[in-house]
Amino acid sequence: MDRHFLPSRAKQLVALASFPGAGNTWARHLIELATGFYTGSFYFDGSLYNKGFKGERDHWRSGRTICIKTHESGRKEIEAFDLSILMIRNPYKALMAEFNRKYGGHIGFASQAHWRGKEWPEFVKNYAPWWASHTLDWLTYGRSVHVVHFEDLKRDLFSLLKGMVQFLGLKVSEDRLLCVEGQKDGNFKRSGLRKLEYDPYTPEMRANIDELIRTVDAALRKRNMSGVPAEYMPR
Repeated sequence: MDRHFLPSRAKQLVALASFPGAGNTWARHLIELATGFYTGSFYFDGSLYNKGFKGERDHWRSGRTICIKTHESGRKEIEAFDLSILMIRNPYKALMAEFNRKYGGHIGFASQAHWRGKEWPEFVKNYAPWWASHTLDWLTYGRSVHVVHFEDLKRDLFSLLKGMVQFLGLKVSEDRLLCVEGQKDGNFKRSGLRKLEYDPYTPEMRANIDELIRTVDAALRKRNMSGVPAEYMPR
């Protein structure tokens, strides 16, 4: 399906915000197919540009893209945007996805040595609190925030993507949305998380992450949004 830059400069800057590993690139792919417009990025990733994300090379404030990928979470960075779609993913999955990306490239996987070595515990210690603070910061400082859970988007692509397009202020094309169904994975999405032979999370890690999940869930509910999907919650 064809995609273009916006015909006239966007009046509002819209963030597509997420913690790393939460499906941001996949969401960009879906938004581009559903709207016909390129998405931009706060960063520049040549490999994504080469895979067809032509908005990647534009300065993020160019106003030529429909929304802008960002993993930033400071107040100043958040307040630079007028609206935001906030992607949230189960931290147990997002942390593993980002660890794989960090040590194996965009579609690669971390080696057993990385999982079993000191890198993984160190990574969880640093990144798990950021998973929560990222969401809390966007809920606190974001001007108008539309929350999308990665798992819900996978389960109910049509209606959630439709909601995202409407939030972007565009008319929904049912034809385009139906076409997205057939091309929903694109050629860059990792083929799911490679199954590890064992659970990399220690009981101590789980206790910490479960507490962070409860904090995020409470923050969402406090703002009259639905809490995190049931599968995040500790059994």
